[in-house]
Amino acid sequence: MEIFRTLGFILLLDIVFINDSKALKDVSVIVPQAVVVGDSVSLHCRFNLEGEPLYTVKWYKGQSEFYRYLPKELPNTQVFPLSGIAVDLSNSSPNQVVLRDVQTISTGRYRCEVSTDAPNFFTNIETGYMYVIKMPSGTPQIKIEKDSYEVGYTLSGNCSSPPAYPHFNLTWFINDKMVNATSVMYLPDPNASESQRMPKITVARFELEIDANTFYEGKVRLQCLASLFNIYQSQTEVILEEERPKPRPSSVLGTRSNVAGLVTNSRRACLMSIVLLGLILR
Repeated sequence: MEIFRTLGFILLLDIVFINDSKALKDVSVIVPQAVVVGDSVSLHCRFNLEGEPLYTVKWYKGQSEFYRYLPKELPNTQVFPLSGIAVDLSNSSPNQVVLRDVQTISTGRYRCEVSTDAPNFFTNIETGYMYVIKMPSGTPQIKIEKDSYEVGYTLSGNCSSPPAYPHFNLTWFINDKMVNATSVMYLPDPNASESQRMPKITVARFELEIDANTFYEGKVRLQCLASLFNIYQSQTEVILEEERPKPRPSSVLGTRSNVAGLVTNSRRACLMSIVLLGLILR
């Protein structure tokens, strides 16, 4: 009896495996990580039907459907109105949907849902997140306590980015070598209104103990690089001078013993002059 149960279980696994081998496979999406306001964007959805008939391809932003492809219907594409989404139907297909003139409100998670037709009705879903960025203005600002430093002192400074959503990444370089920030803060833009996607100002601070290798030819170069994905970079540079210890000036009056000696000699010369003058007058 146990043998028949085992054989039945193996047969069931074989049936499941055979059905799975014909199932919808290799569904994947290509959604740009970040684009600029006003761009046209292609969202790709790739899939392998494994011989199954295609029933529908649907695209969602968040929970809202905005594009549907149905090969058995005419017209075989449908577009559903959604704020921030403008579908370019002439360039869209089962494997891609093209969005025109994207705006910051177009930022969000996009989902492709692929379904096969009867009798199996397999469905697979893949997602990707896209930021739509308004190009920031301005450059990172470096603030250092003073313009020159001596060996043995601590060099510290802050770098602040322009406000942006999402926030900037800041990277410090000293003499073209990257150094880690000691702290990073994200501050709300005081000129922006409260919102879910409020611009933030990134502030990165670093501290460095200065040694003999910090300066090159009496100078050290500080650089702060602000980057936003692969669409924006800006860099600011500051050059600091090495402050060398100043030699102590020697005393104009000399030491106390030298002064005493000068006074004694002056008195002797004065007495000798008086004696000589007395001899002459006699």
